[in-house]
Amino acid sequence: MNKGLLVALEGVDGAGKTTQSKAIVRWLKKNGYAAKYTSEPTSVGAGKLLSKPGFTASPALEALLFAADRIGHVKRVIEPGLRKGYVIVSDRYTYSSIAYQGVILGDVEWVRTINKFAPKPDVAFLLDVEPRLALSRIKRPRSRFEKLGLLEAVRKIYLDMVAAGELIVVDGTKPPKQVTEELLAKLRPFLPNPRCR
Repeated sequence: MNKGLLVALEGVDGAGKTTQSKAIVRWLKKNGYAAKYTSEPTSVGAGKLLSKPGFTASPALEALLFAADRIGHVKRVIEPGLRKGYVIVSDRYTYSSIAYQGVILGDVEWVRTINKFAPKPDVAFLLDVEPRLALSRIKRPRSRFEKLGLLEAVRKIYLDMVAAGELIVVDGTKPPKQVTEELLAKLRPFLPNPRCR
């Protein structure tokens, strides 16, 4: 079987990553692809700890915990799925650590180094939304990361990654269906013919 495809969706909190990741997976399945939605942080091990309300750690330890969670995610979900030929759509991936922990620690390169083990996605998208608008979309209580100043700095790092060719930018402020269509238009060139799999 052909190697699968790893797709990552990135953006600040409230950008629409979960909605769009799941919409892409639905489209893929409908069009004959074996596809799987996954997300970070995960719900086990270090990911479960990171998601606990009130959890705190030093910025460096937090960055290491996100990397540790990613190791488990890669070994448990991503690599087995790719070997089986799945299109894996990850709602957040290494770029989230680079942007968020890079801002908090003030050391983007160190965060890149501790995440070098993670396979590079075949394609990665940035759903770009101005942080003030993104925060207005969040209905649940905000997490410790959902602060305007932090998200503005995070967005800048994401846009630097777009400029470096690491991420493909999509305007996340458009209506959801329009965003999905634009994502799929940019994803299609990377997809093999499902009948050839």
